[in-house]
Amino acid sequence: VERDQRVRVAVEDDQQQVNLTRFNLQFPEKRDFFLEGADTFNFAASSISAGGTGSGGTSTQGSSQNTSTTPLLFYSRRIGLNNGLAVPINVGGRLLGRADRWQYGAINIQTKDSVDARAAATNFTVLRVNRDILRRSRIGVMMTNRSPNAAVLPGLAELPGGAGDRNLGYGIDSTLTPSTDVSIVSYYAKTKTPQKDGHDASYRGRFDWNGDRYGIQAEHLAVEPNYNPEVGFLRRTAFRRSFGQLRFSPRPKKIRGIRKLYYILSEDYITDTRNRPESKELQGSFQSDFNNGDQFYAELSRNYERLASRFEVGRNVFVPAGEYLFTQFRGTYTLGQQRPISGGITAGRSTFYAGTLTELSWTGRVEFTNQLYAEPTISWNRVDVPWGLDNVNLVSTRATYTLSPRMFVSALIQYQSRTNSITTNARLRWEYQPGSELFIVYNDGRNTLTPGFPALDNRSFIVKITRLLRW
Repeated sequence: VERDQRVRVAVEDDQQQVNLTRFNLQFPEKRDFFLEGADTFNFAASSISAGGTGSGGTSTQGSSQNTSTTPLLFYSRRIGLNNGLAVPINVGGRLLGRADRWQYGAINIQTKDSVDARAAATNFTVLRVNRDILRRSRIGVMMTNRSPNAAVLPGLAELPGGAGDRNLGYGIDSTLTPSTDVSIVSYYAKTKTPQKDGHDASYRGRFDWNGDRYGIQAEHLAVEPNYNPEVGFLRRTAFRRSFGQLRFSPRPKKIRGIRKLYYILSEDYITDTRNRPESKELQGSFQSDFNNGDQFYAELSRNYERLASRFEVGRNVFVPAGEYLFTQFRGTYTLGQQRPISGGITAGRSTFYAGTLTELSWTGRVEFTNQLYAEPTISWNRVDVPWGLDNVNLVSTRATYTLSPRMFVSALIQYQSRTNSITTNARLRWEYQPGSELFIVYNDGRNTLTPGFPALDNRSFIVKITRLLRW
């Protein structure tokens, strides 16, 4: 289970997720400073194909949730965070603009030294220029730069980047949409890092035909061994990926209550840079959209994984290096948002690295009144492999009460079994004048290792007020 451990005031804590893969998860940005104008800084962004509902908060090999292998040249959460801890920001600014067919953006932020987060004072720079072409197409360039301060605090000089190593990333991307159903997305990017010369590029080409009845996707992606976007996000290193998908989605007229059906077949083939297979997935999925807003989704996949080193799938449960073949199945029924109780219920049973994985989860919304609602998440995962047995569980709920159009109170409480922790994040937000806000935030971290009531690990109480000045 992974989470961002930053203490933030204007935004709530991240929702924790169960991760049963050997790769990092990508958490969404929540800070208003980076969310405003974020589309300007999207590099090689592409649309999501029709079909697929996710997997109720559990990320595994073969899951469509949070497992994208596409690198990001710019990932804003690299700024102000290192090793899961907050890094103080000294000063920063953002520039956004548009002139005729040109769109541009710039970000420059300076952070402080942080011994706890093991980070030197660093300057982050992002430059982006886009140009609209043809009727619905775009081409752009981006540059990112990370420059740690050479004069660092004691204890930081021995860290990578701590002695002033600079990281530069740059690339060109394009999105061509010759029609409403067809899009072609491509990019080519390089990075420059000391001691990592050559083989430092990444490139991707993707074709989407996303018609109402039929759909085709084809993609090739490559990441060379020394490609290192330190202001971006790289989930998987040194690989080549080829992906193809076929979709048939009729609108049946003779089946009562069903609006649309999806039949999807896809194959994902990932190798290392020497073309040795690392991951293979052949997946078939079915989805039914009902007239009442409900949805049913099921997927069956056959997977191959070659592990170069062991990784942990549960507390002190390690899957050793080797080659593995396994089959995964999961189904999700999602209740429409118009219901007082909505959300998705997921169940799955799979062979999993020479063992089995059983999963059951619910991610939903319960509306008590127009002003009060809760969003619970329950995820139970039983990993039973020859090297051990563990239950990886996650229970969380977010409750929100709207006092007025400008004031609300919310609380997010989360428990995860893998780290035996319970966290609480409660916030009051009041916009007392347009653009001016008051935040009162309470954070609480506890562990369940001691008998009785969970023991307190950390606690904070924060008040923040902002005032918008107009002239």
